[in-house]
Amino acid sequence: MSALAYSQLPNHLQPLLAKFYRAHNSRNRIRTEALCWVAKRSDIVGGLCLTPVEEGHFLTGLLVTPTERNRGIGAQLVRNAVASSAGPVWLFCKPELVDFYSRLGFSVANRLPAALADRLTRYRRSKTLVALQNDRRMMSVPNATLNIAIACLLDDCGRILVVRKRGTRFFMLPGGKAEIGETPLQTLRRELQEELDLPLEDNDFDSLGHFQAPAANEPDHQVEADVFIARLSRAVTVHAELEEMGWLEAAPCEQDDIAPLLRSHVMPALLARMAQAESVACCAEPSDQGEIGSLAGKVSSIASSS
Repeated sequence: MSALAYSQLPNHLQPLLAKFYRAHNSRNRIRTEALCWVAKRSDIVGGLCLTPVEEGHFLTGLLVTPTERNRGIGAQLVRNAVASSAGPVWLFCKPELVDFYSRLGFSVANRLPAALADRLTRYRRSKTLVALQNDRRMMSVPNATLNIAIACLLDDCGRILVVRKRGTRFFMLPGGKAEIGETPLQTLRRELQEELDLPLEDNDFDSLGHFQAPAANEPDHQVEADVFIARLSRAVTVHAELEEMGWLEAAPCEQDDIAPLLRSHVMPALLARMAQAESVACCAEPSDQGEIGSLAGKVSSIASSS
């Protein structure tokens, strides 16, 4: 599968995004003055529009083709588009999408340009929408934020691989910091190749969610983490900045040498996912139960493999 590229479309190529919208039955209209951002492989797989309004832009038309969803493409499109805008960016969304946009730096808009306020009033006659804004000029950043992508790598017994960096005490999930322009999956695949010599493809991963917590090894930093699940199909050894690896029991974790993100956020989400899989297994045909049940394997706490 070819790598994704994110870019702003030249004006004369905007009809390509319009064609993408029509192919997916979207009613979004592209104004001639709009700035169009797309994610492409050989063809467009996602897009959005930024339309100038007063001193900022109005974000509309965020759409990712169904086969490419849950891979962080929409989030990366929004990040790139917002970073390109010198002023505030506003959008309207359904209430169930507020958390998604909040993770991307949006908050409830206390003020709207007159044109957007009138539009929102009209829209609310037939639907429930929330007005959000992202204004980097007004954002205070008391703690630096690290954007990372990490993986719950499960072996055939359901054990979770954890690693420890050289000179630190906390075990955490393998993965690392995003480089400019990378999607979460691009970041994760690169880091797993560097740290574990483990080549994986995008379709090897299933999204677990997006989480925030204090950074384990860097004071006064927060981590914003896209977390994925994948099957560990072979033995691995640590490379690069890693010093040690081990295995964590798939159970509530109270150990003080586990990174806060893993202990307090990822593990509860993973256990909930495993409980859901077990529930499905109860209703599955006997031939299906082995694969589903294997997620729930339990072993003892961290056992060093360095």
